[in-house]
Amino acid sequence: MSFSRWMAIGALVFAICCPQGTRAQSQKEAPAATKVAVGDPKLEGAQLKPYKNAWKVVYAVADKPPFLVGVWTDELAEVEIGGRRLMKRTQTADYAKYHIVTTYVNVFDPKTMAPVEQEFHRSDTGEWAKREFEGKVVKYQRSERADATKTEKGELKLAEAIFDYNGGMYGVFLAALPLREGYKATFPSLSEDRDELEWVTITVGKQELVEAGPGKQVLAWPVDTEANYANKSHSIFWISKEPPYIIQLVTTVEAAKRVTVTLTML
Repeated sequence: MSFSRWMAIGALVFAICCPQGTRAQSQKEAPAATKVAVGDPKLEGAQLKPYKNAWKVVYAVADKPPFLVGVWTDELAEVEIGGRRLMKRTQTADYAKYHIVTTYVNVFDPKTMAPVEQEFHRSDTGEWAKREFEGKVVKYQRSERADATKTEKGELKLAEAIFDYNGGMYGVFLAALPLREGYKATFPSLSEDRDELEWVTITVGKQELVEAGPGKQVLAWPVDTEANYANKSHSIFWISKEPPYIIQLVTTVEAAKRVTVTLTML
């Protein structure tokens, strides 16, 4: 099992409802779209500002009424590590209905959107993972349980430097792209469920008003994402260019009896 498998909302649904997937080791070619590389001058990460945000998480399964699963909180802060001015995104997903809490921490350079380090913890299984990024090399430690004797260590050498989109950056990374209607881009990340480089493609729709908490609406870009996820999930993020950036998210997981996961700001 790949340590990044649990890093998405859809992946957690898949884990609850479906069997585990498998790893592969090949690297896929980029689809036809504007290629965005680490350090691309068109990236707007230097404009990101600190924020705190929270969403309610609602599942809808087949024809059953939607039900509240828990709350997802998110914070972006400025940090200094080794003399470098970086940013740290900390997310906590409290799936109270399933007694599962996951924590994600991503440290990155906002000027280039290059990842620096990442951590992940899951409460019910004790699963955890750590990554360190050095250009095209990713060093990792991980375990499916809290037992330190079961720790797996390794190093991935990729064809090019990656963004940590699938490792927890998601909407914050999308907010750093030069969003506009019709914009289509592809960028490299680690696969969500395999130890390999994977290209994620996004397409931006027309800016629209979307709910941003009780009685509030903001203009946001709908960003449709495509990637080769084992759980066959499909996500649309509504992204604003002002903090807290990620306004709403809808993920549909075909492999889990068509579960739709909706995150709406509190």
